[in-house]
Amino acid sequence: MRTALAALVALAVVFPAVSAEEGGEGHGGPYVGSPELELLKGLAGSWVMAGAQEGQEAEGQEGMPTAAEYRVAANGSVVVERNFPDTPKEMISVYYDRGGKLSMTHYCALANQPQMSLTKSEEGVLTFELVKGSLESEEMPHMNGVSIAFDGGDEMSQTWSMFTGPGQETQTHTMHFRRVP
Repeated sequence: MRTALAALVALAVVFPAVSAEEGGEGHGGPYVGSPELELLKGLAGSWVMAGAQEGQEAEGQEGMPTAAEYRVAANGSVVVERNFPDTPKEMISVYYDRGGKLSMTHYCALANQPQMSLTKSEEGVLTFELVKGSLESEEMPHMNGVSIAFDGGDEMSQTWSMFTGPGQETQTHTMHFRRVP
């Protein structure tokens, strides 16, 4: 117990509190981001694919898990998304503001990490596209974009586009989700 307390004190000295003006909690409370990041925070919780019961597969999704999980982290400055959690196909996307604009990094089952930036936000749909130069090679298969549609407080959908090379879209996949009560 004394060792743990000493470690916490040492961390407090090495990493002093950041003021609210510098983007930290300070006296200003949790981080408040772009309107789009704040919208994504509302997804916090567990989701299943529409047409499925929790823990079951949705029709037409044989062999694929049915869940997505969202969590707000880092004092409200990021939203962490886990698609197909606790499976070999689990993918993680982290949404954050960069220069006041919503961005994301997608840790893909294709073993790459495309970074995307918000290109459009209208009528309850957020659209992201690949940031050029964020992959080792755009020749490898990769997710090139995603649109997230908010279909009410307890429903949403994601449409992902996959490319096999620069400008070569090979697949678009839409998943419809509903919130787990």
